[in-house]
Amino acid sequence: MRTWGGTMPAFGAQGDKRLPRVSAHVIGRPRVNAALDAGAPLTVLRGAAGSGKTTALVGWAFTVAARIVWLTASSALATSPALATALLRELRGAGDAVELRDPDPAAGDLWPAVAQHLCNHEEPVVIVLDDAAALDHDAVFDLCRTVAVLPHVRLVVATNRPSPFDSDGVDLVIDTTLISPEDLAFDIDEIRRALDVDEDTAVAVRTATEGFAAVIRAVALRGHAAGDTTIVEMATTAVDDYLRSRMEEGTFGAGVLEGLIRISITDTVDLPLAQALSSDPDIGAALDQAEAFGFGRWSTETIPRTFSIAPPARTLLRRDLLQRFPAEIRLLRRLAIEGALRRGAPFEGLRLAMEEDDLHLAAHVIMSGWSHLLDHDGRRVVALLGDLPLARLKQEPLVAMLLGICLNANRLRRVRGLQLLRMAISAANARRSALSPTERLFIWTAESAALRVIGMPERAGQVAARALALYTETSESQWQQYAIEMPLLCTHLGISLYYGGRREQALRLFDEAAALAASQGTGNAFHAVSLLSGIHALGGDLPEARHYVEIIRDGSWDAALLDGYRGTFYRVAEAMLAVEDGDLTAAKQHVRAFEPHRATSEHWTTMAAVEAWIALHDGDAAGGLERLESFARMRGREAGSTSARQTLSRPRILLHLALGDVRAARGVKQRDAGTDRFGTLLERARIALIDGRAPDAVRLLAATRIEPTTSRERAEAAAVQSAALHRVSPAAAQAVTEALHAQLADRGLRTPPALLGAEDFAAVRADLAPVGDPPLPTRSALPSFAARPRLSSREQVVLHALTTGAPLPEIAAELRVSPNTLKTQLRSIYRKLDAANRTEALEQAARHGLLPG
Repeated sequence: MRTWGGTMPAFGAQGDKRLPRVSAHVIGRPRVNAALDAGAPLTVLRGAAGSGKTTALVGWAFTVAARIVWLTASSALATSPALATALLRELRGAGDAVELRDPDPAAGDLWPAVAQHLCNHEEPVVIVLDDAAALDHDAVFDLCRTVAVLPHVRLVVATNRPSPFDSDGVDLVIDTTLISPEDLAFDIDEIRRALDVDEDTAVAVRTATEGFAAVIRAVALRGHAAGDTTIVEMATTAVDDYLRSRMEEGTFGAGVLEGLIRISITDTVDLPLAQALSSDPDIGAALDQAEAFGFGRWSTETIPRTFSIAPPARTLLRRDLLQRFPAEIRLLRRLAIEGALRRGAPFEGLRLAMEEDDLHLAAHVIMSGWSHLLDHDGRRVVALLGDLPLARLKQEPLVAMLLGICLNANRLRRVRGLQLLRMAISAANARRSALSPTERLFIWTAESAALRVIGMPERAGQVAARALALYTETSESQWQQYAIEMPLLCTHLGISLYYGGRREQALRLFDEAAALAASQGTGNAFHAVSLLSGIHALGGDLPEARHYVEIIRDGSWDAALLDGYRGTFYRVAEAMLAVEDGDLTAAKQHVRAFEPHRATSEHWTTMAAVEAWIALHDGDAAGGLERLESFARMRGREAGSTSARQTLSRPRILLHLALGDVRAARGVKQRDAGTDRFGTLLERARIALIDGRAPDAVRLLAATRIEPTTSRERAEAAAVQSAALHRVSPAAAQAVTEALHAQLADRGLRTPPALLGAEDFAAVRADLAPVGDPPLPTRSALPSFAARPRLSSREQVVLHALTTGAPLPEIAAELRVSPNTLKTQLRSIYRKLDAANRTEALEQAARHGLLPG
């Protein structure tokens, strides 16, 4: 096996491999070796000086059966011609049989010559470039293009800072694997073996050093701790020594170092914050150097990018900050808090506020990042604030409210959470509250959400209405600094209003939330637009629903958002629109997004109702009813609440009717449906029509003072009324049918006539068919009830009385009719039911669903 050497000034040797000389105290890294073995055509090791890149590469190179070409980049090799020249010279210097003249960079592109030379050798080749961040863009891309077409050649580079090797374009040229600073850091097992310590000590050392290779090696060289000094203390001292030596050998000027010390007030900065903290517009270059020396690193994922100071370095720099600039700390912390809020990192701001032990400042941070803290930082909030005494939390109810909500997610700490919630709500409701209107608005919004989630929607709606009144009367200038949160607050208030039965108020608030968010240019409009689309679709306002659905379809939203909690009503809208379009396959596809959230979402009754709606129109009433009841069983006690039973009464009634079980449908109506709702009246009229009591159906819908609350209710009521009038007076049905057609055409609806029995559907559809827009369903969702005996209202009263088992004379007296009149009514009942006696009559009545539920 033949190995090519490199341009390092000193080389070690093992066998025939000529590699950079490293200490005899190298610590084996099988884990890193495995990562290098599994690498792609390009493997990038990125870490600060001292992170062990070179040592790891040398250790790995001795284990591979490949020819190694090792170059250490420098400013002299930074350009593409210089790099190609150096590679050709190294290849020739390795004793290659092909005669090469000294390359002349001025002669033109030398990369084809590099490629040709590598093609002449079939053995696997690894080109290793150390300190590769020095290379310029053209050098990197020319090298990568050359290696990418040679399957037996790999490229391994080590850099101490972001470089052209990290650019997106490189991934398009060559497959790349990154070995990050985290990968290079010693893990607990490696520390345990390197220092010969137990696991607990290894964990402590890992925490103190972050596994930084140079520090671990320094501790290993010092041997076991002497006297009372622990190995963890040795590690901490080693960190300080290493970082201070880097400061001294670096080119940091006094002003630059002072800037870094001031920046250490926080963990992470973007460039504007770094400039503000250091008062140095050129601090970015110093942070680049700090990264190369191991003080921290720039992110490659966030836009704009951020610089995170390594915890050991921050500890050292903070010590200097406290000693040298104590008078500036308060101002620096305020700048850091505002910088954290500006880049969307409110927990960092909250931590800084608690460092200052300023709960009023913490309340400001909470209002600025309310949604993010609740959605992403609940556990960290509990860890940060959980030990605050009650007496202090009483001073800032908003802090207590946030902590209470986060504690409420933990079953073991829920009692404490509820205590804090009650305390915050009491403070917000106090007549002489010291809270600002904005603080009360946040607390009432959280209170309404909590009431909604625990199954008290009416009370949630009342609190939301109070919050809405406060929001309306509060000038924008009072909450302007928290404007980023207002769309989300308005959205949650709207949800509480919606589930509290205040639909129109909710829709107006969702519109305002979407407009506010759009004016800020943020993605916070999505939730409000999703709710607008779904609520309009549920209510039968399809033009509006389609408008909002198109906004979402045209956006570049993350799939997790579309299929998550905030996207629930968007999926509702898509499913309902698909049903109206007759595309049941698409509707089922959309509701599959509900599956991961069935056990947890507060929108579960809406999910269940939409799934039942699809099953009803798909002719799968039995399956739909089973899934609905399974859904309810999954939710346990929630399903037994008054609000849940009322919401699910309509889908249950319709599914039972679709199965021909009128008695069960009547039972659901009597047991669960709200008595003061138009929807309940509509289902009473529908069942009266099925019972053959068309005049009663007409009377119920014509004489009521309760108004329909949605376009869907209005259209379904017109369909029932049209069908009932066809039986009573076909001529009178004409005007109602014309009104029904106008409603269907205006709202884009097609399903309301399908919720009639088969015969009534046929009659109404025949009247609507000549106009033909929108296209109507071809079949009813309900079966034929023509063979079902039809009893008069008086006969139904007598039938009900028979179920008591009382003698006929007692029944006659109870009904205040003569025995002869009762006998006449009984004969009519027996005839209609094809029964010979009372027992058979009750049996037949039960079979046809004529007995009361």
